[in-house]
Amino acid sequence: MRIFLSTLAILLLGATLTLQAQDFSGIDIRTVNVDNLSDQQIRRIWEEADRRGLSVDQVGQLAVARGMPQSEASKLTQRLRQVRSGLGRGGEDEFVSGRMRTAPVDSARIRMFDRFFGVETTRDSLQLYQTLERIRYQTQRDSASLAHQRLKDRIFGSELFTTQDLSFEPSLNIPTPKNYELGPGDELIIDIWGAAQNTYTLQITPDGMVMIPDLGPIYISGLTIEEATERLKNRLSQIYSGLKADVEGPIDTYMQVTLGQVRSIKVSLLGEVSRPGTYTLPSLATIFNALYSAGGPSVKGSYRKIQLIRNNRTIVNLDLYDFLVYGDQSDNIRLQDQDIIKINPYVNRVEIEGEVKREGIFETLEQETVSDLITFTGGFTGQAYEQRVKIIGSGDREQVIRDAPKERFDRIRLHNGDRVTVGKILDRFSNRVQIQGAVWREGEYELTDTTTLYSLIQRADGLRGDAFMNRGLIYRTLPDLTVEAISFNLRELLNNPGLHDIKLVRDDVVRIQSIFDLREEFFVSITGAVQKPAQYEYVKDMTLESLIYQAGGFKLEAAPYRIEVARRISKDMEKVTTSRIARIYQFTVDDSLRLDPGEKDFVLQPFDRVYVFRAPNYFEQRDVKVGGEVLYPGSYSLQNKTDRISDILNRAGGLTEDAYLAGATLFRRVEELREVPTGPDQEQLEGFVSQAQLERQRRQTAITRIGINLPDILAEPGSKYDLILQEGDSLHIPKELQTVIVKGGVFQPTSVRFDSKKNFMDYVSAAG
Repeated sequence: MRIFLSTLAILLLGATLTLQAQDFSGIDIRTVNVDNLSDQQIRRIWEEADRRGLSVDQVGQLAVARGMPQSEASKLTQRLRQVRSGLGRGGEDEFVSGRMRTAPVDSARIRMFDRFFGVETTRDSLQLYQTLERIRYQTQRDSASLAHQRLKDRIFGSELFTTQDLSFEPSLNIPTPKNYELGPGDELIIDIWGAAQNTYTLQITPDGMVMIPDLGPIYISGLTIEEATERLKNRLSQIYSGLKADVEGPIDTYMQVTLGQVRSIKVSLLGEVSRPGTYTLPSLATIFNALYSAGGPSVKGSYRKIQLIRNNRTIVNLDLYDFLVYGDQSDNIRLQDQDIIKINPYVNRVEIEGEVKREGIFETLEQETVSDLITFTGGFTGQAYEQRVKIIGSGDREQVIRDAPKERFDRIRLHNGDRVTVGKILDRFSNRVQIQGAVWREGEYELTDTTTLYSLIQRADGLRGDAFMNRGLIYRTLPDLTVEAISFNLRELLNNPGLHDIKLVRDDVVRIQSIFDLREEFFVSITGAVQKPAQYEYVKDMTLESLIYQAGGFKLEAAPYRIEVARRISKDMEKVTTSRIARIYQFTVDDSLRLDPGEKDFVLQPFDRVYVFRAPNYFEQRDVKVGGEVLYPGSYSLQNKTDRISDILNRAGGLTEDAYLAGATLFRRVEELREVPTGPDQEQLEGFVSQAQLERQRRQTAITRIGINLPDILAEPGSKYDLILQEGDSLHIPKELQTVIVKGGVFQPTSVRFDSKKNFMDYVSAAG
């Protein structure tokens, strides 16, 4: 026996090792269903991924890179996060000791990780390693790019070059500018009308000339439209003499020169540009068009010193803040071919946060001050503390904090790296008093207009009728922020305000209680045979009839001739301690909700409980079911409380010829008490639900089978065997089958006709 057990243990151990070694054999990551992976497999994947320094998201990226569908990769990352959180709460793989240790490398686990991601050869392993490195590199790049973009988004003016709704595309369909200089590639349209009509469409050649038939080349490159028009007019007058007046005749021919298709120019952007390079732009493009094409200044680029260099000479120094703050585009001049736009590094940048309309990083010039910075931000918000701002900057060895009062905003200059903070005004009022309680207009009031208690009550439109006149309170905050209560007599104040008035100070809170606030909430309740049994608010002179009316009137089962009212024993009703806990009153109310004449003066009091009882002779129908071999199966309503099985069978027409009396069964619903768990949760539950609801939770209904002897019942109706039926009972009389089924470990499972003379072995023998 011992040898057999040892052999069995060895076989089981070998099967376990084989199973672990083949966890992922035959699995194609492109078709794997993550839901079919066990928790142990997911755990081992995470352990090896964590050892290799991979995050959950990187494992998901790796799975997608190896061919896993995105939906399955999402499931994988979700399950990996669950495993990771489980280990973080103290899993079995954590080590707690005085020194940090690492778990030994599990080569089987590493092989499992490689098999899951489809690594079978050395080449596949190298490819997996390269994929992991690419994912790590891409993650680092994405993180750095995100941080870079967040910094750029905080720089004032950067949105000018990133928004989708602003492109600064040059408008080509504008009237020809008079100072536009022509160059190779421009198209000229010459219209002639009057004594002669003609139209010339000419393009300036690379040599700067246009060719007019019968006139030859005319050089116009570098001329403005006005200058070119005059030169062309002089030459065309050789053909159209009416273009100029002379002794032979007046002017009768006219000419107009317009610009057709414009040429392209090359503009170079260098320095701290997001995308430096040479750009091809229309000749009508301006500096803004070129800056937008290049993505604007980089994170290190200046928005205040942008140079336009033409022919080795700086033509203009563009300040983008002129446009961003004031909308001034006077320096946004038109570009020419071979222009250079240079963006220098910024010199001073300061950061401002707090209660300004536009937080962020701003660039300042050497002569600009705090006042200029506030202008760049759009000004203070409505909650800003404008009297002083804080400036944190860098000194020679450590940081320095400066306070900038409002009167010196235009004299304090800012330095590179300064951080300006604009605080918020205090959450308090300098001239507020409040009144609460039984006045017509509660709320906050201005102290300058309402300086005394009496004047504050008048501003609140006086007292309500429910005001408690004997006492009121003023809650006053002292200089040390403690609160004291000052009481006053409201009746004396109103009768003689000159003598009893109280001067108010800032932040005083006046509280005048209502008489209803100084007592319990009054209610009455009604239960029993009414339409809407509930608890109702008590009102003065409330009667029993009005409460029944409010509860929707009686139900059909009600006994209006027996109504009880239970009233609390108050201190006025009982002068000494007794064992009585309630006083009971009984009444009769007719269908018209009227009391007997002798009781019509009865008035309810707070906390009265009204009970409307059910009539003793009122019963709802109680149904039982009869099924099986009876003439009329179905549901029957009990006629008497003492109806028995024999009575229902007689009403069902009796039994059929095929009825099997010995198999008759009675099914009955019974209530069983179930154990409700105890503990803090159950204690909280008992605080929110009633005792009746808890009792219903403890009770559960079950259907039980009651054995009956139907032959004895039919032989002796009304005997102790003839049970009294209850509501919900179900009586079933089966059909006599007359066969015995033999199946299981026999040669020929079959059904054998029942014979009372046969024993057990006879039926088994009949099945072979």
